[in-house]
This record gives sequence, C-alpha cells and structure tokens, in this order.
Amino acid sequence: MPSTDLICNKCGFHGSAAVVWGDFRYIKGELEIPLSRTLGWCGDCSDFVAMEDFAIKDELLAEIAKALEPISARAKRWVSFFLLKRTRQDRLKEIERLSALIAHLALIGERNGSERCLHCGSTSVERFDGTYSKPNSYTSKGTTDNTGFCHPGCGGEFLASVNPIRLNLIFDPRLYSVDGYRLDRQT
Repeated sequence: MPSTDLICNKCGFHGSAAVVWGDFRYIKGELEIPLSRTLGWCGDCSDFVAMEDFAIKDELLAEIAKALEPISARAKRWVSFFLLKRTRQDRLKEIERLSALIAHLALIGERNGSERCLHCGSTSVERFDGTYSKPNSYTSKGTTDNTGFCHPGCGGEFLASVNPIRLNLIFDPRLYSVDGYRLDRQT
C-alpha cells in the first residue's frame, strides 16, 4: 500500500499521511467504539498526526442503518430468537455493533470542537485542509503536487509525493479513553 509523503517546500520538513493508518478505538467500560480520525497538524508535537474527527459523516449514518437491517428483519421472525443458539449469538453481535455505533454518534455530539492529537493528547491541533487524496496527479517518479496546506510556523507549503516503499502492515489496536487519551501507551 503506497503512502503519501508531505514535504515543506521552504524548510524541507518531511511528514507522512500514513500516521492515520491503523486500528483506533475508544474504550468505554466493556464497549469498544470506533474512533474516526483524520490527518492533522499538532502544535505540541510539531508534526503531522492522526487527530480525532468529530464530523458526522454520511458513512456513519449509513453504517447505523446497515446495522439495523438484520435486527429489523429478525424482529419480524421473533420466534427464531428463542429457538436457535446461533441466531441469538448473531443477534448479540449485531446489537453490540449497533451499540458501538450509537455510542460513537453520542460521543461526537458531546466532544465536537474539542478534538485531540492521538499521539500526545493535545487539543492544539489543526485539521489538514490540503489536498493529497488524488495521488494520480503525482504518482510519476519524482513528481509532487501542491496541497494548499501551509507549514505552521514556517510559512512554506506542503507538497505531496508518493513514497516509493510499499507497505503491508498488521496493526495492533490503539485504545483511547472517550476523552481522547491513549490507554495502552508503553512508558
């Protein structure tokens, strides 16, 4: 999987959009809630970081609707709930998934506007509002594309280029409290 490098055209600072890759989750009691994230700039880390993303996305609402479909279909066949153990287990998984999605939606409502850096926990973060998501414009060897995102503190603009190294990674889950603080960080 190719990653996108982001290089300042003034000072040469080098970062990567791959910092948002991985398995990020909130933990609330026994419930694991999906953690939406986006690329951002952390003022405390002075680097590109994964930051919380509390924008309500159509994908989240569609995922909730999709999670409701099998529950609704099974509700019409209520007798099967009591007869088949497998059906009960499937129903439990569906309800757990729906609970996590609804908890995610509630969390967005509670914390919108207080996004944190998922590396250090700082609220001094700025969403990356540049464009790097169309790598076809800079996939040729050695070419770059303007992102429109200025390097904070430097004033240069970040240029996007495809990293020639392809990665195939397996990610360990990164667990966070619902307040946005990392729970599993090794000291």
